[in-house]
Amino acid sequence: MPPVASTPHGSAPAWRREPYRLLFPLGAALGVLAVLPFPLRGAGGGSLALFHSVAQILGFLTCFVVGFLFTFIPRRTNTPPPDAWELAVAVTVPPAAVASAWVNAGQTPYLLWLGLVAVAIVFTVTRMRAPAAGGRVPAVLVWVPLSLAAGALGAALAAAAPFLAGWGAPRSWVIGRGLLVQGLVAGLVLGVGGLLVPQLTRGEAPGEEVVPARRRRVMAAHAAAAAVFFASFPLEVLVETRLGIAVRAGVATAVLVGSARAHRPPTLPGLHRWLVWLGAWLVPLGFGIAALFPRHRAAALHVVFVGGFSQIALAVATHVALSHSGRAERLSASPAPMRLMAVLLAAAFGARIAAGLDLRHVATWLSWAGLAFAGAVGAWAVGVLPSLVGRPEPSRARVDPGA
Repeated sequence: MPPVASTPHGSAPAWRREPYRLLFPLGAALGVLAVLPFPLRGAGGGSLALFHSVAQILGFLTCFVVGFLFTFIPRRTNTPPPDAWELAVAVTVPPAAVASAWVNAGQTPYLLWLGLVAVAIVFTVTRMRAPAAGGRVPAVLVWVPLSLAAGALGAALAAAAPFLAGWGAPRSWVIGRGLLVQGLVAGLVLGVGGLLVPQLTRGEAPGEEVVPARRRRVMAAHAAAAAVFFASFPLEVLVETRLGIAVRAGVATAVLVGSARAHRPPTLPGLHRWLVWLGAWLVPLGFGIAALFPRHRAAALHVVFVGGFSQIALAVATHVALSHSGRAERLSASPAPMRLMAVLLAAAFGARIAAGLDLRHVATWLSWAGLAFAGAVGAWAVGVLPSLVGRPEPSRARVDPGA
């Protein structure tokens, strides 16, 4: 792998030190675009199902994930922020992938995203292994590069499906789509959540292993758990649906309890902390519901997508934006935009579940779900945009725990 750039974090320009200021608003805009075709009753180009999933995962969530990693990893490892070209890739690929899905460009969205995830993997691994990190990277963060790699494998399988007819293109596409749409973000939630949930919700310092041998054992245990988690996707397709999904639910629960100690509720004030905690639990809960009721798998997985992934992304983005803009005192509040966002997200995945149960009115329920999700993102923007466009804090200023 290439060496880490030598530019110190503090001497880099503000737009590189704070890449979330570009990527969070971009992700929010792509998230709204992802759901607009539903209230518009399918208006637009390309396949609605393809466009929606690409815009949500490769657009909305990818922007929030990369914005967080590009901000968090350098601070955690005492290494330089992303280079200008890395940030340029991160800003251009998600809208390009969404646009290519809009015109039904087949494998193009996945190939574009593969380029971005390659950049993200190299960025993450080189900084986690850099001498400046000093071995202080918690073992649970091994989930981060493994999740990015699993997402890359998923994108490759989805893109190559038309050329794998001999093995079974539908099976490779389903496995690849599962790894990309579910596995990538769920793995990141488990890895980053193992570190952030205790800090952000209860102010607890991460349980870092200082003895190298024990740290290696803990890291190996997390790597093994990640291997089982990602192996559940071919298990679901090739062996038994319920078993594969149940394995995911079990591993997610074990990691949340063992590393994030998520069985303990938040003790710090602030609504967004409860949303992070609740969102973390909705991930294994959604998988569990899908395993118990496979006929309603699509509806149950939207508990994971909307209640879990999207809620965590928006709540953590709120924490990052307020902390790094010098507004950390606002993190103990429960402002009206945050309350409205929480209500509308609940309405969105409630309507999406109803769409799976009431097939006679599926279009109406999907329309309401799309409007509620767009409204939730809008409420988030009202509360957070002033912090995103304001003057960045000095690089050495204190931020809230977990930022």
